[in-house]
Amino acid sequence: MSAEFEHLKQTWFELGRDDPLWAVLSLPDKRGGKWSVDEFLQTGEREVAGYHRLLREHAGAGASFDEVLDFGSGVGRLCLAWSRRSRAVTGVDISASMIARAQSMASGVANVRFVLNEKPDLAVFADHRFELVASHICLQHIPWNIAALYIAEFGRVCRPGGFVAFQMLSRLVKPNRRARARKFVVEHLPFGLGNLYRRLRHGTGVAFEMYFTVPEKVVAVASAAGLREVHREPDGSGGSDSEGFIYVFRKEPSAISAVGVRS
Repeated sequence: MSAEFEHLKQTWFELGRDDPLWAVLSLPDKRGGKWSVDEFLQTGEREVAGYHRLLREHAGAGASFDEVLDFGSGVGRLCLAWSRRSRAVTGVDISASMIARAQSMASGVANVRFVLNEKPDLAVFADHRFELVASHICLQHIPWNIAALYIAEFGRVCRPGGFVAFQMLSRLVKPNRRARARKFVVEHLPFGLGNLYRRLRHGTGVAFEMYFTVPEKVVAVASAAGLREVHREPDGSGGSDSEGFIYVFRKEPSAISAVGVRS
């Protein structure tokens, strides 16, 4: 695996080990274990309700789903909300520490399971398995060359006639000095120098990055994987200095999974 992917895996293992709820929802006043579990889970219920509304209004989804895949499931915040709207939910994440916390938080919820997947693909899942593949505030932390591979895999594991919905950032809007510095580190510095910058700036080599991808690239990769865009709307999850979108796709009934992705 590439150094880039290994860095991504190590970053989210350490964040999941040290402050997992804050790593998922990084509000300044919640750092250091200050999220209450109930308040944290309520945010997941609101976000999943919003996705479900979009899927029903724009993609023809029903009142519930068969099998749902939550990509980048973290500690299971969205999985628990999807579990009330589906027969079965699978959460998949790159971070073993996040998966361990998720299993604890979902203990006793019979229709939710979690899978650790430390690869830049979803080969652990069969073709056409899930009626819905969903992801929120996850792909924005993954370099585009890796995120593109995962989006192609969303098309492969989604069943014909099913749905794919996710959020991504598209660009910085009026970035401040700190945002410009982070963007430069992400886009231009090799990983060794990038980690040195983090240690000098933050006192640690562990910090999640934000990546920006124009919609044309996102839709092109999804289309190559047999996904037809049916809705796109602005999303503010990345903060006031970022532009982002929620994308909603249908898997074409006759689609055949793509085997190649161009970054």
